[in-house]
Amino acid sequence: MAMSPGRLSDDQCEKDWIWEREVETASVDEVQRLGGAAWDRQYRRLREASPFYARKWREAGVGGTFVGLKDLANLPFTTKQELKQALDEDPPFGSNLCVSPDQVKRIYQTSGTSGSPSVLALTRGDMESWTTMGTRTYYATGIHEHSSVLTTFGAGPFVAGHTHFVLLRIGARSVPVAPGDTERVVFGLRAGLADTLLSTASFAQYLANRVEKDTVPLPFRGEGQGEGRGLTHVVTGGEPGGGIPAIRDHIQRVLGVTVTEVMGIGDIAPSLFGECPHQQGMHFCGAGHVWVELIDPDTRAPMQIETGAVGEMVYTTLTREAMPIVRFLGGDIVRIEGTACECGRTSFRQRVLGRRDDMFIVRGVNVYPTAILAIVGDFRPRVTGRARVIRKGEATSIEPPVPVEVEVTERHESDPSLVTAIENAIHSRLMFRSKVELVPESDFGEAGYKTKLTVQK
Repeated sequence: MAMSPGRLSDDQCEKDWIWEREVETASVDEVQRLGGAAWDRQYRRLREASPFYARKWREAGVGGTFVGLKDLANLPFTTKQELKQALDEDPPFGSNLCVSPDQVKRIYQTSGTSGSPSVLALTRGDMESWTTMGTRTYYATGIHEHSSVLTTFGAGPFVAGHTHFVLLRIGARSVPVAPGDTERVVFGLRAGLADTLLSTASFAQYLANRVEKDTVPLPFRGEGQGEGRGLTHVVTGGEPGGGIPAIRDHIQRVLGVTVTEVMGIGDIAPSLFGECPHQQGMHFCGAGHVWVELIDPDTRAPMQIETGAVGEMVYTTLTREAMPIVRFLGGDIVRIEGTACECGRTSFRQRVLGRRDDMFIVRGVNVYPTAILAIVGDFRPRVTGRARVIRKGEATSIEPPVPVEVEVTERHESDPSLVTAIENAIHSRLMFRSKVELVPESDFGEAGYKTKLTVQK
């Protein structure tokens, strides 16, 4: 049987590789129609049920008359700080709660990557829409009913826990392990309990490093495991990294797997983008439930979502019942990789270049730490692949040399030639001088969850 264009190489399943084909292969006009109808209902509801948005739009001098989806840019942006203020105005759910409290059936908290955590209240309908988008997302990566998935995403308090509902909807076997519990992950994989691993890129990289150093012996591919399964697929999420070639190639080479990537944003939905096995960027999987805009990161002017465009993502929830959000500045800076794919999906594909929070400026040029990660990864096996930029205080601008800490294996913690080589590579490719400090794994910090790409010291 010939392999279909949307499956992993070892997937011989005959079922459709697109979960909701009618929506995921819809034309631009049809997606606009679906989004427009949902927005019409949402807009009218917000004006009546959300004190937060009623006041916000009134103060901005808009919203007195109907604003259609095509004119969404006429409405003001919503920031993380405004949502926090709304929560503080009327605890525990805030002035943007658009349902009665007894309709709230699930409560998550955001991870607080860019500040203190926020409360996210969901109705049954919200839970269903999150599950729908998440199912499209993970199905796109190649996780199907026959998959056995070891997930390191905890059930709570973070929204990533909703992934457990998604795996149940797909019908996959689920093997839950607590975040950062490396030994149980290793046990599960060596026992042949799973063929797919869900984790952050940091953890997948850490696991590959341990395998490479022989502290975790192979096989992970089922040899000698009787009826057990071998690891063939790693899905990364929760942070940038799975799409960076140096990181992805290392994980794939050492573990003998295919790496695909997912992305969500806690305030909007935990799963919004999923990369298919063609590995050409993450497909938008939220059609009908979330509307996405692209804006210039500096001027915030609207941009066309087209191949090659680089901008900041802005999100509007079209069907959220409990806490709808309009034109949310997510802080993710992305590059649009395409608007069609051999897998058949018609939604745009993107790669995250970095977060606005992590961005720094060197002599007038915006720099994202992920660009440094891509360079550092080329120096394996002397480095682990993890690095971070050290910032002095709150200032966005950094005068060169830019301080960079690079995690190294123990025997390379004093290696002047490695320091010089990394500094030269950064200068050659990013055009600024850096001051690299090598930090041994024992001092760099936990690799089991996310790695902070910028640190203030």
